[in-house]
Amino acid sequence: MLRALLAAIAVTVGLGGEGTPPAVPVAPERPPAAVLGIVWNETGFAKPKLTRVKSLALEPFGRSVLLRLGGGSATAYSPDRRWLALGNGTTASIQLVDLQRMKQVGVVKLGLDGWVTFLSWQDGSLFAVVDGDTDHAVAVVDPVERKVVRRHRLNRAILGTQAGPGTVVLITGPRNHIGPIELTVVGGKGMTSVPVREIAGGWETENDSSGYRARQATPGLAIDAPGRRALIVPAGRTVAEVSLSNLAVRYHTLSEPVSLLGRLRNWLEPAAQAKLIEGPQRKAVWLENGLIAVTGANYTVSTDENGDPDVAAEAAGLSLIDTRTWSIRTIDDETSDVARFENTLLAFGATDWTAPTKAPGFGLVGYDLGGKELFHVLRRTAVSWIEAVDGLAYVTLNEKHYAVVDAATGHVFARARTKKPLSLVTN
Repeated sequence: MLRALLAAIAVTVGLGGEGTPPAVPVAPERPPAAVLGIVWNETGFAKPKLTRVKSLALEPFGRSVLLRLGGGSATAYSPDRRWLALGNGTTASIQLVDLQRMKQVGVVKLGLDGWVTFLSWQDGSLFAVVDGDTDHAVAVVDPVERKVVRRHRLNRAILGTQAGPGTVVLITGPRNHIGPIELTVVGGKGMTSVPVREIAGGWETENDSSGYRARQATPGLAIDAPGRRALIVPAGRTVAEVSLSNLAVRYHTLSEPVSLLGRLRNWLEPAAQAKLIEGPQRKAVWLENGLIAVTGANYTVSTDENGDPDVAAEAAGLSLIDTRTWSIRTIDDETSDVARFENTLLAFGATDWTAPTKAPGFGLVGYDLGGKELFHVLRRTAVSWIEAVDGLAYVTLNEKHYAVVDAATGHVFARARTKKPLSLVTN
């Protein structure tokens, strides 16, 4: 397998890599008794509910709170974790729930047209990102008074969002086409933006007599722990570093160590496909010691025999960018998504949604924050999604089948099946 060959070469040339994984600790931390989850119904006309579920069996118990239709599109805990804010995926509104009493305490209508895609509760402010056909905006909410303090409208498409200290940071692109992106910061001082002209992003589509054609370019966005700088990572060798104090932009060209790694996979520059479209999507996660994990997928859309668009995706693999030297090294070629925990990075990905049995997934791989492999579990299993709750990784195997994994050790505590679709309230 190419993963094993990449690891062997990385160790040989001294780039760091898997080597021989250390023994997995025998006694992982005891999981909590319960976690918060949202139970969905099979039909879209029944309201979901917020409830506590047993952390391993995922069985609901105790009191529950009925959510509005579309409720739970985004969530955020209050800083003291006594309240939970839940965004709505059909209307621009937020439900506020007292978790000690498991009772709704209010609803805030945001006065925008769209749905809530992101929430961040920082000190006394609740930031809500709203995206829709009409409005692209950030609303700043006073959760105690249950009112909107400010609305910041964007005349651009939202491509990515991250929370910074007392702020929300967004990257945006032109509406309806691909062009130079901007980085926008919303915080206590209002909203400020800066052009990032050397990186393009956005979406564009055409549908004419020759068929359907579409393209996307979605860079990754990562913010360092102190909240001083943001890094924007496209599918190319140029990355942008933005100071969040004065919005100064610097560009860096990534270099790859001279080795066979560069010949095995052209990760940075996806090759052109003989199809109607290709479009890169990237995700970036800041680790430690100046390292950033980058992954994603390269999408293609063609037209099937019925004239309908057919989507395919190829994993971009996992790479680490070292911001001290502005170099990049390849870790594996199969990852298309990652989840950061306190001291581990979990890599996974299932890009063949149409025929998972023909192309089984590679499972779940845990790395330390320097890129060294710690464990590899759920082998030959397609892992499509992970929800992080404290130190547990809830691994989605299919709509109602989950594996509960200790993120630090890779120990699989349990496999659980639910009666109804379930999503966990993450950290």
